[in-house]
Parts: sequence; structure tokens; C-alpha cells
Amino acid sequence: MILKNREFNHSKDHFHDAMNIPGYVRTKCRERIFFAAFSNALQRQELFEDEDDAPKEMSTVTGDLQRTLSMITDELEYEYTLLTFYGHQKLAMEAFGRYKYLNSKDKSKEDKLKLSIINLIQELKDRSDDEEENTTEEDEIDNVTVNTAIKRISIVKESHYNFDTYLKQLTKKLSSRPDSDFNVDDFLKDIFD
Repeated sequence: MILKNREFNHSKDHFHDAMNIPGYVRTKCRERIFFAAFSNALQRQELFEDEDDAPKEMSTVTGDLQRTLSMITDELEYEYTLLTFYGHQKLAMEAFGRYKYLNSKDKSKEDKLKLSIINLIQELKDRSDDEEENTTEEDEIDNVTVNTAIKRISIVKESHYNFDTYLKQLTKKLSSRPDSDFNVDDFLKDIFD
């Protein structure tokens, strides 16, 4: 039990810093959780016509945990993942639910418009919060919201369910935020496609 013997620094603002966990360990653990949860959900959707027919290993919180833990070899990462798993897995499933709805064929144009406006408002709020907190480019990966979690789903697909490839693509895509303002053409394309 590595965490049992850790010295805590209670003056730190972030949980991982207070536990003297390096940022890269925190990020890797969190991304493993997202990767495992999204991989299970996507593969369940791809492999089974009725998702209820999928094995429990692909459709339960403990199935996501098992997949996550099977990728870990470092004891510190193992313990930290156990400590933070449930919150990140819950966010991942909320994001996946929204992702499924966004990609559903059953929505009306009005529903698409409403959801797009809500997402836009949330994104603008997140950007405003980032500016107030002076968030840097590197922090974009650590800016975890439902909307940024949804972006991770396509990265999991593009990685062909390979965690190392996922991490590389994640770094490339989420650490380069465009400096330009909101693009109306992209917004309208998303609504009416």
C-alpha cells in the first residue's frame, strides 16, 4: 500500500498534489478510466444489436474497473486509479449518454438545435472559466467536463482501442485549442447535418 505511507501536503489546492502524486500519473490514471469506460461502451454498441445482450464485463461499473485495472502495472497508479475511479467513470458514462443522443437518428431538428445551444453555452462558460483561472494550453487535457469527455470518445475510436495510441492522439488533439472564436459555420453544420 504505497498511498498509506505517503506524506500529505494539505496546503495544496489539487487532490493529487496534496497526495504528492505527479501530474503525469494523475493524467494517465484518469485517461485509463475514460479509455476503458468508452471502449466497453463503444464495443458493446458495435458488437451487439441489443446492448442488453452484451456480457456484464462490458456493461457494468465493475466491468469498466476490471478493464481499467488490467492495463496497469505500476502499484502507485493502481492505488490512485482505485481511489479516483468512480467519479471519472460516472462522468464518462454521462458523456457517453450525451454522445449517443447527439448521434441518434431519432432527434428532430429542434432537439438538435436546443442541444447545440446548450453545448455552446457550456463551452463558452468553460472558456470563460479558463480565462479567469489563466488556464494554459497544457491544461486543456486536464479541463475535464462532459463536453471534453465527449471529444475523447472519437479519439478512443480512432485509436482502434489501443491505449498508447489513444494517449498520443489525446495529447495532440486536446492540447492544441484553436485561438479563434466560435465558428458559426461549424455550429450550423452540426445542427443541420
